[in-house]
Formats: sequence, C-alpha cells, structure tokens
Amino acid sequence: MESKSPTIVVTGDVCIDWLQWPTKPEDEGLNWKLYVGTRMTAKPGGALLLADFMRTATGITVVSPQLKNIDKIPPKVLLHSNAELELFPYSADRKGVDKDRMVYRINRCRGFTGPIEDSHAPLSFEDDDSHADMVVLDDAGNGFRDDETRWPLAIQDEGRKPTVVYKMHRPLTSGDLWEHVSRNHSERLVVVVTADDLRASGMNISRSLSWERTATEFVWQMAYNKGLGLSGCTNLVVRFGLEGAIHYTVEGGHAISRLYFDPTMSEGDFTHNYPGKMQGISSAFVAALAARIAVQCDQGDLLSDAVGKAVRDGLNASRELVRRGFGEGEPEYPCSVAGIFLASEQSGDHIADVEISDQNTAEDADPLSWCILKEINDPVLEHIAYGIVKEGETAALNNVPIGNFGKLKTVDRNEIESFHSIKNLMREYIESESYTRPLSIAVFGSPGSGKSFGITEIAKSVASDRVKILKFNLSQFDSKSDLISAFHKVRDLALEGKIPLVFFDEFDSEFNGELGWLKYFLEPMQDGKFMERETMHPIGRSILVFAGGINNTFEKFSGDGADDTATMNSEEKKTYKDVKGPDFTSRLRGYVNIRGPNQRGSGDTVFVIRRAMLLRSLLEQKVDNLFDSRKHLRIDDGVLRALINVKSYKHGTRSIEAIIEMSMLNGRRWEQAYLPAKEQLKLHLDEESFSRLLVSDVILGASRERLAEAIHERYRTDQKGIKAAGDPSMQPWSELDFGLKESNRKQADQIQEKLQRVRCGLYPVVGEGAISYEFTPEEVEILAEMEHERWVLERGADGRVGDETRDVDAKISPHLCSWDELTEEVKEYDRQTVRGIPEFLAKAGFEVHRMD
Repeated sequence: MESKSPTIVVTGDVCIDWLQWPTKPEDEGLNWKLYVGTRMTAKPGGALLLADFMRTATGITVVSPQLKNIDKIPPKVLLHSNAELELFPYSADRKGVDKDRMVYRINRCRGFTGPIEDSHAPLSFEDDDSHADMVVLDDAGNGFRDDETRWPLAIQDEGRKPTVVYKMHRPLTSGDLWEHVSRNHSERLVVVVTADDLRASGMNISRSLSWERTATEFVWQMAYNKGLGLSGCTNLVVRFGLEGAIHYTVEGGHAISRLYFDPTMSEGDFTHNYPGKMQGISSAFVAALAARIAVQCDQGDLLSDAVGKAVRDGLNASRELVRRGFGEGEPEYPCSVAGIFLASEQSGDHIADVEISDQNTAEDADPLSWCILKEINDPVLEHIAYGIVKEGETAALNNVPIGNFGKLKTVDRNEIESFHSIKNLMREYIESESYTRPLSIAVFGSPGSGKSFGITEIAKSVASDRVKILKFNLSQFDSKSDLISAFHKVRDLALEGKIPLVFFDEFDSEFNGELGWLKYFLEPMQDGKFMERETMHPIGRSILVFAGGINNTFEKFSGDGADDTATMNSEEKKTYKDVKGPDFTSRLRGYVNIRGPNQRGSGDTVFVIRRAMLLRSLLEQKVDNLFDSRKHLRIDDGVLRALINVKSYKHGTRSIEAIIEMSMLNGRRWEQAYLPAKEQLKLHLDEESFSRLLVSDVILGASRERLAEAIHERYRTDQKGIKAAGDPSMQPWSELDFGLKESNRKQADQIQEKLQRVRCGLYPVVGEGAISYEFTPEEVEILAEMEHERWVLERGADGRVGDETRDVDAKISPHLCSWDELTEEVKEYDRQTVRGIPEFLAKAGFEVHRMD
C-alpha cells in the first residue's frame, strides 16, 4: 500500500519472545562448535510485534512504545515467552515445487515467565500522538487494561474520536480499559476476538462441523445470550482460526452478521496442512485488518464497509505468516514481514462471504437448517451441477462450503456435519494413546450409496499410514465362530501396531432372529475384549464401523426419527429392547447417514449437486483421458443432462460406476454413441426416461412449431370475448400473420429458461400422460414479468416504440414499458400465458418437475 497521511498509535501489553533452535555440529572450529548446540534470540512480542507488523503493512506513520536492549531485561521486570523451533516440511502435502522445502516453526511452546509482583516495564512512549487517526490496542489481559497511565493520549482526550481497533483476549469485556473505550469510543470501535475465547467464556458455538451451524449458533448467542456484553458493539470481528471470521455490526438498532470463510476448509483445517505451530497469528490478522481500515476510511468508506473489506486481508496475512514460518535459514522473527502482507494482497486465497441467516428463535438457533448452497444467486441447481461435472466443484461452487475428506467431497450440509463429527472422533482417537478400547461408529445408507468409501476416505485423511482396512459381511456368517475369527484378524493387526478400520457390513441382518448379532458386539465395544471358549482376548486399539444393510438411516434403525416411517410401534420397541438395541446404540460414539446420488424425499433439495460431485469424482478416477489440460470434461450435453436428471439410479453409486465402465470411453470425448446398449442401461436406471433426456433438446426443438401453435391457441381462448374476432392476433394459426407466428415461436424458445428461473425442469413423459403441474402465484409473477421483458425486447428490435396512444401502423404501443408501469389488466395477459406452460409442454411429450 502507498504511504498515507494518517497517524496510527499502537500500544498494549508487551512481551519478550525468546526463540531457541538446535544447531548442527560443525566440521572444524572451536571445540564447542563440534557438538550439537542451541541458538537463542530475543524478539519484541505483544504490542511491539503488532506495531512492527503495522509499520510494514501500511507504510503509514506508526507510533508505539519502545523497548531497548530487550535481551538484557530479566523476566522479573517484563513478561517473557519461550518457544523451541524446528525445521518442518513447508506443507503436509509433500508434492509439487515445495515438496523438499523446509521452514522453521514452533515445535514446543514452553510457556511464560514473568514478574511475580507488578513492576514498571522499562517502556518509553515519547512520541505518543493525541491527534492520532487510529489507535490499535493489544489487550492480552496482562495489566495494560487496568493501568490508565499507559493508555494512549488519543483515547483519553474527550474531544478526539479516532478509529479504535481493540484486540481483546480473555477475560473478555472486563477491566477499566473496556469500560472507558466502550463508553467513549463506541461509534468508531472495532473489537477483534477469537472464537475460542468466546467458547472459553461460555458461548456455546460448535467447532469444525459446518460453517452454517457455527454461524447460526454465533448469531443465536449474540441475540439471546447477549454475547458476553459484546452484542452492542458497532463492529465486532470474530476469528474462527485461519479459515474464517464473522463481522458482526449493529446498524439502526438491527444486528447484521456476515460470514467470511474458506469454502474448501472447516475451522482448524489450515494448520493441519502446515506442520508445526506459529505465534503472532492474531497480530498479523489485526495488522492487516487495521491497515485496510485505515486506508479505506481515509478514502471515504464507512467504517462498517471498510471492516468487511479488511477481514479478507486479515485472514490472508495470518495464513501467509503460518506458511512462511520463521524462514528457511537461520530463523528470523518476524520472517519476511513485507512478504507476508504483500503476498496476501497480491495472491491471497479465495475467501467467500455470505450474510448469515437470522431466522432463529429463543428455542432453536437454526430451526430451518440454513444452507449456504441455497443462498447462491443462481436460478438453477441443475446448472451448478453441470458446472461441477464439467469444470470441477471448486470452479462451480467457489462460494459454497465443500467438505473435503480425501477423495470424498460433499456439499450436503447434513453429510458435512456428520463426516466432520466422525473425523474429529477418529483424529482424537488415533492421536491419543490413552484410548485402549475400540472406537465404535455406525454408517447408514441405501445400497450403493458409498458407505464404505466415505468412512474409509475420512480415516485416510486423518492417518493413512496407520489405518488398515478389514471388511466382513455378517449376512454371510453362519455362526458366532465366524465373528470370533474376524475379531482374531482385528487383534492380529492391532498387535502389528496398525489401527484396524473394521467394517461389519449388514450388521443389522438376521441371526437367530431379528438383529441377532447386536448382543455379540456389546462386550467388544464396551471393554475391548471378546471371548473364545473360556478365554478372554483383548482386541486392541481399533475402529469398528457398523454399516447398515436393512436400515438406510440411523433413525430407522433406532426408531428415533421425527416422522412416522422411522418411529417404532410398541411391539417393535419391545423387540428392539430385547435384542439389546438400546445397549448397542449407547456404545456408539457417532453415526453418519449417507444420502447417495438419489433424491430422498421432497426436502432433499441438493441431490443433483451430490450426484454431480460423485460423477465428477468417478470420472477423474476412471477416465482421465476425457479431461483437457485445464481439467475440463469433454462430454456431450445430452449425456450430461441425462446423467444428472434421470430420476434415480437403481443401485446408487454402483450404477453410476457401472455405466461409466460399460461405456466406450477410450477416446477424448463422451458422446451419446459411446453409452452402453439399452438392455445394459435397464440394469441401472429407467432407460426410456434416460433416452428421452438424451435427446430432449432435439425433441423440444422439433416440437417448436407445435408449442408455438399451442401458445397461440391458449391466447385466443383466454382473450375470447375480450378482443374482437377480427383482431389480427385472434386469427387461427393457419391464417395468423407471420410476425405474430414468429413471436409465438420465440416465446416457445424461452420456455426452458423460464422454467429454470423458478427452479423447475423438464422430464419426458413416461406412461399414459403428463403429471399435472401448477405454478405458485409468486412463480407466475416472476414468469409473467420475464415474458413481458421478452416481448418488449422483441418489439424494440422490430422498431416499435412506447407511447400512451396505440398506433399499429406507426408501430407505437402503450405497453412498451417496464412491468411496474403496466396496468393489472395487461399484466394478466402475460400471467395467463405462463400459467399454460405445463399444458403446452404436455402436448410436446414433456412434464414439468421441480428441481429442488
């Protein structure tokens, strides 16, 4: 950024950061150099580090306290921190140009040491400016907040109203400084806190499940739990790790919250990609944030607008700090500060943003299960699905949260939350040696939904080098001895130091009665042991995955559902209790309902997106030759339309996989001619419907004249008795003027676009006749306005103009105006036309269906 005229004051709690790192022995020199050694250096920390970051980030004059000869100041005078550094791989992804790159990061934080009693820090603040335009406060809760003599002059002068950026740590909203600033500088105040500090202070906000859940729970806490006294902040920025942030602002007494997030990650994922730890992350975030606010406000932006723009800078700068660590050679701190802020400005990661739904109640933070995917301003999920298959999910869904679990990707909020929950359980279990009994989880889904694939990819994403997969199908077991044999195989792997990931497929199958296997798992799940004859054997550390075969959801298995289909009657409840069902479920630590590629009820609004992501993943794995150098898929539009829109796949994921394998895809493009024969397709889907979807554009094009005539005849019926029989527009199709015929044809051409606008699509009619369909009044209004806009453009291209008096010969019409200027009588013409769309399409062999 260019140098600006404003003055910034940075002050707060200070610290001396001691860094130490190992050194290798040298080949010659003094005797001590021939041995492994340790180097140490002291660097300014706390507010001093933040000030250094600010100077580099802004180029603006930054005034801050000064501390000289920091390596000579003992901890009894000033707080010290201690950290041990080591060389770490630049990234956990040991591929590409950075695969051999190593950087220094923190291996071990050794904590703090400081004054036993309050002491006066040897700080000088000779240049403090009472006329500063911005004050940045670093309140770490280490005494600064209660020592008014150390506060900057600009916030003590009653006549001054600088912008105040307040970096606050626990305990939150306490102390004299907060009371003073919140009372005297609330209008120009920006408070920055971490989500973990909010959680530690009592705000119940979930972590690493889904951005939607985290965001709505935050909004609920601010509304109903009063946010620890922060709910009145004009501008509050909450950091959710390095992956996201929420900007909460109050305008006109109304709270508005905006979520900024990395669509490809959940909270905590970024640091897993870069081994080691870093300090100064909050300082880098606040420095970049404050720098952008200073510049934007100096250019005339409102403070709330400036903060919104600044959040992205803060996230990218703090991420760049983690990437670079302390450098590759001898550790520098801070490392290449200018590069951190320059890189974040020029090539920062993509950070999406969306306004958070506030449709919560005092009883429920998220009653409508808010989903960011449905917030995207795209009229058709179908189009998004096409983009996913052709260009990949990152390009097509760059503003939608994507759950990434190895090769498994999903945008379904329910699946993302369930998978993250299981991933968190697995990570905790694998990384902690204190767990000795198995971790038990369950997975449900229809056959072919990808149950085993999903759980396997989660385990691999956590610890691929330690997990070994075993699979057993209980429906093929004849006796208890088969199960004992399976447990022995699990135990053998555990003894080898591996963590067995054990799938018990169809665990809910019959064995000496309904759910007969459950009781034999109780002891292994609870105590980690199984009995053979009279001998008890330990299983060892393992992950037991129970995959449902008869029941496709946990709710159906346990009778815990909210709907009648998943609720047990009294007899079923007794049976479930008798077979130890409640005992079994009490030993589970998590479960997942995998939805698969087929729609699961009318409430399942994003099945086409799941289907598209699955199709893209399978094609990448099996037929890489179909992709160009940009990873764009070469595929016939009809093939793609049919694969996405066919009503269902008989065997779920397996059917999609089979169709790909049965197609002749050795070339460079998937054409219709390369699909399997009709008899083979029948094994996996409704072949007749699929075939009509393949050629729907051709059929619809061939029906253009019939559609146009149907539109005209509907118009004549609606206007009978209103318009004179001799009116040119009321003549039979065979006698209609060519220009009016062409207008009807163009109206027919726009039918698909209209349907897409209201999230509807076409299915070829299968059976005796088309299913009746009726648009809602709101949809009719949208479509009628579209039809009027089409008509105005058409008439304008023909040289017609608008005026109050109609003159056909002079090409003047009073209706060539905006929709809002039309009379209700004229609007009704267009409404009647669009209400007839399902009828027109039925005559061409199509029926309307809702995409969501």
